[in-house]
Formats: sequence, C-alpha cells, structure tokens
Amino acid sequence: MNKKVLPLAVGAASAVVMSAAHAAMYVNERGTGETLIFPFYSAENSNNTNINIANTTDQHKAVKVRVLEAQNSQEVIDFNLYLSPQDHFSFVVLETADGGAALKTGDKSCTVPAIPEDGVPFRSLKYVGDKQVTDPAAADDFDNTGIGRTQVGYIEVIEMGQLDPDSPALIDADGKTNAAAAITHSSEGVPADCSILVDAWSTIAGVDGDWLAESKTASTGNTGNSEFLASWAGGGLYGYASVINVEQGATFGYDAIAIADHVAAGATGSDMHYEPGDIKPNFADGALDTAAIVSVNGEAVTLDFDGDYPAETTERIQALNALIMASEVYNDYVTDSAIGATTDWLMTFPTKAFHVNSTEPVEPFSKLWNGKSACEPTELAAVDREESTPPPPPSPGSSGPDFSPKPPADPVAPPAGDDVPLCYEATIVQFATETAMGSSTVAVGVNQYLDAANGWATVSMMPADIDTTLGPCGTDGDISTTGDWTNPCDRSIDAGDGTLFGLPVVGFAVQKYISSSAGATYAMATEHKSCAVGSGTVSNDC
Repeated sequence: MNKKVLPLAVGAASAVVMSAAHAAMYVNERGTGETLIFPFYSAENSNNTNINIANTTDQHKAVKVRVLEAQNSQEVIDFNLYLSPQDHFSFVVLETADGGAALKTGDKSCTVPAIPEDGVPFRSLKYVGDKQVTDPAAADDFDNTGIGRTQVGYIEVIEMGQLDPDSPALIDADGKTNAAAAITHSSEGVPADCSILVDAWSTIAGVDGDWLAESKTASTGNTGNSEFLASWAGGGLYGYASVINVEQGATFGYDAIAIADHVAAGATGSDMHYEPGDIKPNFADGALDTAAIVSVNGEAVTLDFDGDYPAETTERIQALNALIMASEVYNDYVTDSAIGATTDWLMTFPTKAFHVNSTEPVEPFSKLWNGKSACEPTELAAVDREESTPPPPPSPGSSGPDFSPKPPADPVAPPAGDDVPLCYEATIVQFATETAMGSSTVAVGVNQYLDAANGWATVSMMPADIDTTLGPCGTDGDISTTGDWTNPCDRSIDAGDGTLFGLPVVGFAVQKYISSSAGATYAMATEHKSCAVGSGTVSNDC
C-alpha cells in the first residue's frame, strides 16, 4: 500500500525521552524510529489484530517483521518487508480452523517470501521442545506445544537497511531494474517487480541469488549487501495496531513503541539485511548500540553498557532494557458489574527470552524458562477512587489470596502473600472475572484481591515489596560460573556509573464496557505509567 491517509489510533506508547542524533538509542515520544515493538496481538476467542507499519521517509527500506508467541517469545513467523518511500504495509492476524493463527494481507508492498493471497499459517516449530510429558496420569505433566499457542503474542519490527536508489541493477538477473526501483509503487499502487527481490534470496536451477550467496559469506557479514547504501540512514518508521472482536462488537487500538537511533554509529546500510527466516536481526545484533538515553526527573541521562557485561550481546540487550525499565507500573481498573466493566493489564517483557533461556537467569530476571513458565513475582497494590486501600494481605507463610485464573501448576511455586506472578513474555493481569482483551491463556486473575470495583493500582517489581524470596541471577547466563551471581536477585541492570532497578516492561490497560440498554460494547486502551528506581547518574526514587 502506498500514500494512504491513516486513521488515528488510541495512544499506548512507552515513556519518552530526547536524544542527539545517533548519540544513543531512545524511546521516541514522536512515535517514529528504527525499531517498533507491538506489545500484543491476539487471534484468540474470535479476535483479529490489524497491524500497520508506515515509512515516513524518502528512503527505500528493508525491514524484518517477526511475530513471537506470548509464553517464551518463540518465533511463529517472520519475513522481510521492503518499503518504498512513504509506503504503508498492513496485515491481519486471525484465527485458523485448526485452532492456530495466520497472517493475511491484501497489501501489495514487497515481502520475501511473497505472502499468498490466502495467507500464511503460524508455525509451532520453535517451541516443540517445550513438551514435558513423562506420565500421562501425573497432574503436573503438561503439553503446551499445540498450535493454539501461536494465537497470542507480540511483534517486533526491525529496520535492516536502506537500498541505494542510484545503484546499478546488480541483483536483477536481467540487469534491468535495481532493487529500489523494483519495490517502488506505480500510480496504480503496485510495486514494479517484487520477484527480483524474491529471486535474490532464492536458489534457481542450483544457483543462489545474489543476496542469498552474500548471506553465506563471512566477508560480507552474512548479509545481503548488494545495492544498499554504504552508510546507515535509518529511522522514520511508525506503527499502530487495532484488536477487533466482531462477535462482541468491541475494538481497541494502540501505538507501537518506537526506538530511535537503535543502530550504533558507523553501521553500513546493509549491516542487518539477513535472510528471510533467519533469527537475525534481533535485539542483540552487533550493529545495535550499547548506550541508551533514559529520562530521570525530566532530564535525559545516557547510560552506556559497553564493557559492563561479559558478552557484547548482553550489553545491547541491557541498553534496550534501560529504555523500558520500570520499578512500578500504574494504571486504572474498572470492574463495576452494573456497567458490564472489565479491565485487563498487558505486561509484556520484549527482551525476557534473552535472559531466561540459558542455564542461569541473567539480571534483572530471576527465573529460568522451565518449558512451561518463568514466573516473576510482583506486588499488586490497589486504591479505590476515594483514596482507600484494601486490608493488608496475609503475612508471609499464610495462605495467599486465590488468583483466578490460576498461574501455571507445578513445577511453578504458588504466589506468596499478595504476589502476582507474571509468568510469560506477555502476561495479562485480569482484574474482573472475565477478560477485557478476549485472551485468557496467558492471564493471571486478581479479582478476589480487589477491595473496590473501581480504582487504580500499582504493580511493583521491587524485591523489597514482594513476599517471595527471589533466586539468584547472574550476568553471563552460565550456571557453572557462580562468581557473577547476585543472590537473591536484586533486579538491577548496571552501566557502571548508573544502575536501574525493576524489570523491562511495556504494555497498556484495556477497559471494556457493555451497555445492555444500548446493545453496545465499548473498549479503550490506556498506556501504562511507570517509575524507575535508580542510583548513581540515574539516582531516583518512586
């Protein structure tokens, strides 16, 4: 799609800061960047999720679109998207007849592979190893490897590079059309020839296309680099999503979180142009920055993690974490049955998989993925609209409140006291007895803890606020080296001169109302508010 007028979406961006050009990565309050994070998609319970991506620049861009399931961020589909100047691409995630999910689009922008007219189903290949069944009669056995796991998750959009519009036609076997011209739309809104790009990533009659051949060569960085700019010139992408449930007559929308200057200075225009289907680029890619600009009491402070962790990949992940680190998250909830109100809070950890899939959890996370969950306890504190708080929770060691729906069964420990377990990469905290977002497989309910039907609440990530004693976390992900342990984990990330505490989280609250008199359903999304405790150059209290 090209040069369409787009409707406004309900805002749900993360905290924002300002930056100098390519000084360090930052969350762009104006909504554009090189990386977009869509915290939620759902095809569950008749939900459809519409995803929209726009290129506001005059550049010809190569972009990775990666869809990840909610439980452990395993990839269910990815593809390369090529956007011409001012181009717009949209697709829908919807339920399939077999209980899974699929991606479908009528958009004409170039993708590799080309997306069939009837769509492409999501795949469970990346998480089949999670199956843990030893005794079919045992209550703690489980199998979460079904295709239904693909129905809920989140989406990453990462700019891979910029094509050179003045390049000779190198990847076209006929030598007639360069890649930038091939993806440019005509006056009818159709690209000139997407097949040139598909062929460049294909093997035809035993011969690899130019980009595929280059991606197999270490000297080119294992990327396709022909016809790309010599120097990186990224940015200017924005995105938004809408979740629609036709049966319920409800919809809500949100804006994607935009990370600007994510790529470090000195990168080439093709540094991240990897093969379709490759797990790269991801948030640990070598082209990305190790420095982040965070907002502390209204001031922009730079944290550089270079040299502060055993692996450069970890340094890049921690820099991204710094942008979205939260010690406390705040939002409203409404559960008044008289107006059919329900509220869900989405809590998405877009980097969690990098911390929990080794042999030891890497700070700030304290639990490894066990094939079923990686539950991080948090504290919920609710306040009604008249500034009243509920009675204090039972003391540690007493029986805790009944969470409904319950968190995963053994081997996950039950919550202690008033702890709320956030067990997945994307967890829904459900405040009412029914879900507002139409998704329940990754939900934890807190309705029995609330003292009032309406109010606002705080979810605290700080270890001092929770009743559970956290296990150890390290810095290298290797259980055999204990010298790097913090025990118990203090949920911190350290840039040497500055330390932040909490967990890296994004998301929003969805409120849904049902009017029986009008026969109508209404829904809205409101972005989370947050505070991050810090020390050193980012000293701050919540």
